[in-house]
Amino acid sequence: MSDKIDLKKMEQKANRLLSQDGLTELLLGAIFFVSSASMSGRGSFVPFLPLYIIFMKKIVESFRKRFTYPRIGYVKIPDEESEDVGRGILTFVGVVMVVFVLGIYFGSGGDLFNSLYKWLPFGIGVFLFGPFQYLYSKTGDKVNWLYIAVSILGGLGFSLLKFTEVKEGPQMFMLAISGFFVLAGLTRLYIFTSKNPVLEVPQDE
Repeated sequence: MSDKIDLKKMEQKANRLLSQDGLTELLLGAIFFVSSASMSGRGSFVPFLPLYIIFMKKIVESFRKRFTYPRIGYVKIPDEESEDVGRGILTFVGVVMVVFVLGIYFGSGGDLFNSLYKWLPFGIGVFLFGPFQYLYSKTGDKVNWLYIAVSILGGLGFSLLKFTEVKEGPQMFMLAISGFFVLAGLTRLYIFTSKNPVLEVPQDE
């Protein structure tokens, strides 16, 4: 039993070190920025959202080959729970979405469209609880609880604010949370590169 616990801690430590390069935060910042811009009414940024999904793996690997692996090395950790995790995330998102829509429907007083936009920032914040809680379980990094608090409380704050246009609330929230994650990502990347200089490759004599 003790060996199993130690292996779990070792896996968490490896995942935590890998997650400290700021990549997750930078990607979230980019996604929320594009999402915010896509709500401006122009629609010119909308095609970029599927591109993120299509090229996400290449973006991650390219970034880490340049900034992360040369500093901490490369160790592939087998993820035997990937299918269960995928189902778990989809289930969580589905349940939250149903509860969110039903709550808005019964509390909207007949103005469902405007109410959905009004409470969308809070809904986004609640959605983010699932991924960040999962990241915490994989890494043990307590910064994920800060991200949960900022996402939920920030979403609630923007949902309670009054805007002249109904779409301004979600748009401004996504822009604000984008700036927060970009700043967090750049800070973590700076700390990561400072604490982990590039590893020297031994030269053959």
